[in-house]
Parts: sequence; C-alpha cells; structure tokens
Amino acid sequence: MKVVSQSLNQIINAQKIGANAIICVHSKKLDQILNILTEEGFIRGFFKKKAGLSSKCCVLLKYVNDRGAIKNVSSMSRPSLKFFAKHGWLAKPLNGAGILIISTREGIVANEQAFFQKVGGQCLFRIS
Repeated sequence: MKVVSQSLNQIINAQKIGANAIICVHSKKLDQILNILTEEGFIRGFFKKKAGLSSKCCVLLKYVNDRGAIKNVSSMSRPSLKFFAKHGWLAKPLNGAGILIISTREGIVANEQAFFQKVGGQCLFRIS
C-alpha cells in the first residue's frame, strides 16, 4: 500500500506542475488501481517498463480545462484503522463526483462495480 499511496501523491503533485507523465515503481496493486483510473477517465493510460532488475510504471496524466483530472485523493483505510463497507452502501457515495477504490475478494474494483457484483470490502481510497 505504501507504493500505491506514494504513486497517487506523485500523480497529484505532477498534475499541479503540469507534467505530462510520471514514472513510479510498479506493483500488482498499483496496476489494478491504474486500470480503474484509466477506465473511469482520471488518467490517459499507463505502461510498464523493465529498468534493470526492477519494473517501472509510466503513467500518462490527463487534464480537463487545463486542470488535473484528479483533484483529491483521500485515504479511507490505514494500517491501524481499516474501513469496511457492505455492498448496499456503495451505490453512489459522492453523487457521481468521484469513485471509491475497494479491495474485495474479487480483486481491487471501483465502488459501482462492487455494487453490481454485490460484494463489499475494504475501502482503500476516495478519488475525486
């Protein structure tokens, strides 16, 4: 989770200065979260690169009206305090203005997908 939260902070900071792309450390969880962000339209896309012995991930940032598509990322769960939600609560937490990233038994999914699959889980991040 540390890699994921650092990468999301790196995305927000890069959008503030107007960068086109960032390079961060690759992980499987980050790969799943970036797939969700691409489908929801928060980033243009991403790809993996092999850099020596480790893998790096290049994220292509998206802007809407010269502002970053991701305005805010807030962490819902911490190692000391985990937040779990049932599928009925996941319908529309932000009235369509953002998404929740949830870790379920089906993998890491967005809130609407978890609602339609009727699975709950640990809420990781709220992205708007």
